[in-house]
Amino acid sequence: MRILIVEDDENKSFQLDRFVRDEFPEAELRSTRSLQAGVRRIRTEPFDLVLLDMTLPNYEAGPDEPGGGTTHSFGGREFLKQMERFEIATPVVVVTQFETFGAPPHSLNLEELDAQLRREHGSIYQGAVYYHASIHGWRDALRARCEAALPRGSAEGTEP
Repeated sequence: MRILIVEDDENKSFQLDRFVRDEFPEAELRSTRSLQAGVRRIRTEPFDLVLLDMTLPNYEAGPDEPGGGTTHSFGGREFLKQMERFEIATPVVVVTQFETFGAPPHSLNLEELDAQLRREHGSIYQGAVYYHASIHGWRDALRARCEAALPRGSAEGTEP
């Protein structure tokens, strides 16, 4: 089983990495920290599941772009659009630490965003999990989403 994490926050990325290693120890794990790097990775390597942040910088941070370029409130939505554009059918679970996205008058709360992503990307979108570093309930919610998204047998470490 191969899992891709697309997350720019260092602590959250560490926590997601730990979650995957605890819950799916047989998984091969890859990570990226930006929208473009995530799209590049999903286009060039096969994955069984993507754990996706919603708010992402456009590019990886580097000497020419120390902050990774513009941060997109809906970077995860753009990632999903690119997956469909390139006909990539890997299941995606959004893991976010924000409850509101965008700026008025186009802002959405997490429930509205979830409904929109289900309508627009229902073939690959598996739902959203609200992440909070000091509350561990996100782990149970994410485990349930991952198990539902993975092919039968993958969550137990056996081939389907």
